[in-house]
Amino acid sequence: MASNTETNLKPEVSLVSEKTQGDVRQVNAASVALAAAVAEQKPKLLSRNMIKLYMIMSIGYLVSTLNGFDSSLMGSVNAMIPYQETFGLSGAGSTTGIIFIIYNLGQIASFPFCGLIADGWGRRWCIFIGCIIVLAGTAIQTPANSTGQFIAGRFVLGFGSSIASAAAPAYTVELAHPAYRGTMAGMYNNFWWVGNILAGWTTYGTNLNLKDSWAWRVPTVVQAGMPAVVMCLIMFFPESPRWLIHHDRAEEALAIFARYHGDGDPNSPLVQLQYREIVEEYEQFHDPNPWWDFRELVKTRAARYRLAMVIGMSFFGQWSGNNVTSYFMPSMIASAGIHNTNTQLLINAINPIFSMMAAIYGATLLDKLGRRVMMLAGLTGSLLCYCMLTAFTAETGNNPNLAYGTIVSIYLFGICFAWGFTPLQTLYAVECLENRTRAKGSGVNYLFLNIAMVVNTYGISVGMEAIGWKLYLVYIGWIVVEIVVIYFFFVETAGKTLEELGEIFEAKNPRKASTMKVRMDIDSSGRVVGIDDTEKKSSA
Repeated sequence: MASNTETNLKPEVSLVSEKTQGDVRQVNAASVALAAAVAEQKPKLLSRNMIKLYMIMSIGYLVSTLNGFDSSLMGSVNAMIPYQETFGLSGAGSTTGIIFIIYNLGQIASFPFCGLIADGWGRRWCIFIGCIIVLAGTAIQTPANSTGQFIAGRFVLGFGSSIASAAAPAYTVELAHPAYRGTMAGMYNNFWWVGNILAGWTTYGTNLNLKDSWAWRVPTVVQAGMPAVVMCLIMFFPESPRWLIHHDRAEEALAIFARYHGDGDPNSPLVQLQYREIVEEYEQFHDPNPWWDFRELVKTRAARYRLAMVIGMSFFGQWSGNNVTSYFMPSMIASAGIHNTNTQLLINAINPIFSMMAAIYGATLLDKLGRRVMMLAGLTGSLLCYCMLTAFTAETGNNPNLAYGTIVSIYLFGICFAWGFTPLQTLYAVECLENRTRAKGSGVNYLFLNIAMVVNTYGISVGMEAIGWKLYLVYIGWIVVEIVVIYFFFVETAGKTLEELGEIFEAKNPRKASTMKVRMDIDSSGRVVGIDDTEKKSSA
């Protein structure tokens, strides 16, 4: 099924920089094969099939709203008097921490089932089943009048959310057009902010207009809206072509690649490049892969390095101070001297709008700047903002007007973190995993992500009550550690097909190998007329 151009294709390229000389462009690329394929048949961003692909992926993005909604929901309802009266809570302390983290414990409990469903039945079925469980959790949580029932509902919600979330990032990454994978797949986690915004404005409106327990019950009903939409539509969409090839359904996979990546042409260079690489990888590593056997995630040095990237991203994505501003923003605002509940909720509702705009802009830069540059720049900005936040909050008691500086610092932190890190929190981990281990690895990602969140969220609840703003100093130190680790060890995944990343992780120094570029010349017709791999250079 390969085309005649197949022999000219050789793994991987990203257009990082180019220089025009007459009719020939000089390009520094990470992958010769990908750059050549893109140059020969430049994708049409507004073609009918590409628009269909955008619509399919947008439904996949909605899964990401589940966790974003919950983070804002619990931070907001925790500040509501009707909620506190219903369950006899104060808004902080050990019981509040348990109610928050039980959602994450539900996600941890789902870990053994993620690979079983996503690998065995397919990405779509995994998403579908997860959304059904989320609706069941909502049915338990919403009518609760006791802490026990509310906790049970949140546990079921977390269980279903994790199952859906284990497959959805893989689904979007594996379907994304390789020339725009950073932007298209990076948008997945940006929809975390859609859920966050929806929850923030829902809770603000209900608290303002409802004075009984429906002030917090209505938002918990709205929480089921997005997963209901996904559940109704996902089974009408194509399955991941990579999953199909690994289940001996290669012809179906080629048809999907042709339709959405080749504008209907199965002999498109880009289609043939991906198809050939996936088939070759499958044939090379085709052996029994039982859902319960996780040894392949650690059996080789390359596999362990991949797993280290996944686990590192799990912790860095939760321990960078972002959970403080998500779950406990009303409490942070209160510690800065603003005690009106409606004002707290209004500030909480406005903040994610700016963060989402920053995250969307950041996603559009992922393929241009690369993953490492985005992470390092985003965390550096976040570090500076946390220093400002700490200083303003510490002095607010002496000068109440500094409370406005606290709010500005929180907003700026959200913008910096969302710009550089939010699009990568799920994308990067999924990119680092092989096709055969992607579902299991995604399950491991969510396992460690939720372990990080449990420790973090419970610790924040107790820490905010015990030491207040001094807790921010811990995050300042940790962000510095993150920057150092990312700079020296994290690999660059931009500009390569998912299959080509295998060579990077097999290298003696994966981080260094991932930042190397090859100079190539491309003529006006899109043909590669010269490659100079003697002048490889590191880009970051």
